[in-house]
Amino acid sequence: MAVLLVEVLVYTTLASSLAIPLLAATGYHRSRAILALSWLGVLSFLLASLLVFASNGVELYSGLVRHDAFTSIILLGAGFSACLALLAVGYDGYRWSSHPAFYSLLPLVLFGTFYLAGANNVLVVIASWLLVSVASYVLVALPGDSDSRMASIKYIYIGMVATLLIAIWASVHVSRVDGLLEVGMLSGGNQPLALLALVASISAFGFKVGIVPFHWWLPSVYGRADGRVIAVVAGIAKLGFIAIIVRLITQSFSDLGYTSKLLAVLAVTTMTYGNIAALTTTDLQRLLAYSSIAHIGYITAAAYVLSIAEPGSLAYRMALAGIALQSIAYTIAKTPLFLLTSEAGRSLEGELRGLLARDRQASISVAVLLASLLGIPPLLGFWGKLYMFLPLASYSIAILAIALVNSGVSSAYYVRALRDIVTPSEGAVRGIREGYRTALTIGAVMTVILGLIAPLVLSVI
Repeated sequence: MAVLLVEVLVYTTLASSLAIPLLAATGYHRSRAILALSWLGVLSFLLASLLVFASNGVELYSGLVRHDAFTSIILLGAGFSACLALLAVGYDGYRWSSHPAFYSLLPLVLFGTFYLAGANNVLVVIASWLLVSVASYVLVALPGDSDSRMASIKYIYIGMVATLLIAIWASVHVSRVDGLLEVGMLSGGNQPLALLALVASISAFGFKVGIVPFHWWLPSVYGRADGRVIAVVAGIAKLGFIAIIVRLITQSFSDLGYTSKLLAVLAVTTMTYGNIAALTTTDLQRLLAYSSIAHIGYITAAAYVLSIAEPGSLAYRMALAGIALQSIAYTIAKTPLFLLTSEAGRSLEGELRGLLARDRQASISVAVLLASLLGIPPLLGFWGKLYMFLPLASYSIAILAIALVNSGVSSAYYVRALRDIVTPSEGAVRGIREGYRTALTIGAVMTVILGLIAPLVLSVI
């Protein structure tokens, strides 16, 4: 019964997404029903995610899609962040000539994320990959300004390369496991083919989530396009790619000796580059883009543990819980913060200076979200980092030390951002509208509440 209800809710998300363009095409492009339909799709997805979590996972279509406790947490993060995005934007998106597309694509991204995160079949991976990717390309271009168009072009170019790489992985995978399409083991036997599949998939997902050296497009796209669409692309769509790459590492490549070595190198270079680059900018949106790279580095370090730890062991479960918690902490913080840059400005030394003086509620919320990204206890981000870092002590003291140093480095730019927010401004400042303020506040409150109950996740994973 739970499985059937989950399917109905997920297809309701898709139906709401498809109904919005039809409504706009019939002359109701300014109708309030467009926003209402978008809310219907987002809330249906969130309810479906809650059911998956309450059921401790579900299996759909004879195993083609399989959600467990880990992916259900990822889905909850995506659904909740989508609510924050829609709450903040509200009717604001109606100012865009192509605004129906935004309200339609948001639930469509969620629909694709549901299948991407739970994909247990090569064809499902490819189909959901393309759905989320194409929706993301269009979202970036929606505002219509020159920066958004340029960012979209670069994003599409990178997406083409990543799609080619994932197609190489798929072809090798199918041939390697004698035509079977399930996402399963690729180790043993023909090692060159397994290595090709590993490199192709890591490269493809590296482009999508910003792993160094596949990151070079990310600061330009995340740091240049409108913050409202980047809140969806960076804060929500990325979660599905994180979930599926964890599945590939644990199910397809865990027995390959060079998997852990590759992940270790990528983790160190990614977290180090992201944090150092973030020190060089006073633009909050670019700072968030660089810190996104750093956070992917931490997640890659936890994936390194997953590649060598015994499945079911405490270290394995702790690393998996750490990735889940860090992903939620990331999306709950980044989504409203990217939204803030579109509303209040991007410059920490300009428009955002003195935020505390004009909006105490918003500034306190920003402080909480930044503190969570830094990893201050007992906020949600603290537990994500703790559970990702602790298992490293059993497998690589060197990576653990580098991760701790990088986390310390990140305090420099987060503290600087907080300093600028509380420093009084001498010039005119922009106000923050209620929707954006509410999204910041709810995000901060949930960061605190989830931080208090986060240790319970380890018993669920």
